Amino acid sequence: MEKLLKFTNSFQVDDNVKYKDGNYSLKMNNDDWDLYGSLDAVYSMFILNQINYLTISNSRKEWANKILSCQDEKGWFTKKNIRGHSKEHATAYAIGALRLLEIDEGESYVSQIKPLEGIKEIFESKKTFEKWIKRLGFKITLDDPVGHAGWHYIWRSSHLGGGIAAALGMTSEHHYDWWSEENTEEWFTWYFGWLDRKVNKNTGYWQRAFWNLFVPGGTLIDMAGAVHFYWVYENYGRPLPYPEKIIQSTLKVQKDSGLYRHYPMCIDLDGNFCLIRAYNQLSPELKAKYFDDVNHSLERNFKAINQYFENHQLDEIYNDSHGLPGALAALAECQEFEGFTFMDDAKKFNNPFDKVWWL
Repeated sequence: MEKLLKFTNSFQVDDNVKYKDGNYSLKMNNDDWDLYGSLDAVYSMFILNQINYLTISNSRKEWANKILSCQDEKGWFTKKNIRGHSKEHATAYAIGALRLLEIDEGESYVSQIKPLEGIKEIFESKKTFEKWIKRLGFKITLDDPVGHAGWHYIWRSSHLGGGIAAALGMTSEHHYDWWSEENTEEWFTWYFGWLDRKVNKNTGYWQRAFWNLFVPGGTLIDMAGAVHFYWVYENYGRPLPYPEKIIQSTLKVQKDSGLYRHYPMCIDLDGNFCLIRAYNQLSPELKAKYFDDVNHSLERNFKAINQYFENHQLDEIYNDSHGLPGALAALAECQEFEGFTFMDDAKKFNNPFDKVWWL
């Protein structure tokens, strides 16, 4: 854990500050803080249970003000975003970070967010909503074709489909003040209704890409996209579709190393979240059937991430700060699986999903 904290500090623009105030950059040795550097540090410190030790009320207020200054006139968090993730991802991620900074009673940073007018436009009517979700950002472009591939590359495009709903969910107490004439609960009715109809009952994933016609089984990309919707399902209290199929599909895409790609990152969280949250919705009989398989998968991932961190310098693993929070959250997520072999170690971490809908 000490190694991880040193890595987080390596992105701070001014490491001489006693209490951390959000002055973090995505890339090491940058001369100024930026949005994702600041957000990644919030999540990393929260998961490592360090925010209480590294901040005080005044420094958290400064940190929150930096984040809030990145909101544009339509409510999206687009300013100082050098990471290049979509405005939908950045907005949900920023709102989540503001929530995690609310440590003491009376700290209320989410309430200072300007109305999310850009999101409101998407949900003006069921027709506009369905037009949006059917395309999910698809457009023909030579500039970042993967990022604009819609359902054909769901890992990236689910940032739009999940991020918007997560941002709405985390600001629900402010919707009446923003939009007194709107029934925002109706939006979620449209949202979950559409997703429930379109999910593949054979895998539990949404597989609407042209290549799914030729590769019908669940893939790593399908899983990494589906989880961004599952985060919303879980936090809203909506049952996941076909949880047994989600488990079967996810077990198949884990690598022999225990990781889901070649180094620890957000996709390890994705796999663990899919397995655990789906397992928790099974009947007692099915839990007995899948316990060993799920526990073994989590054991392998938990050990692989820890061993990777032990055997590598962290700045050799990542070239920016954004890979770390997801890897840490993968460890924290394991505590949600009752009976996990390494439960005592998993509980040393804070799970951000206890407070937020997005990472």
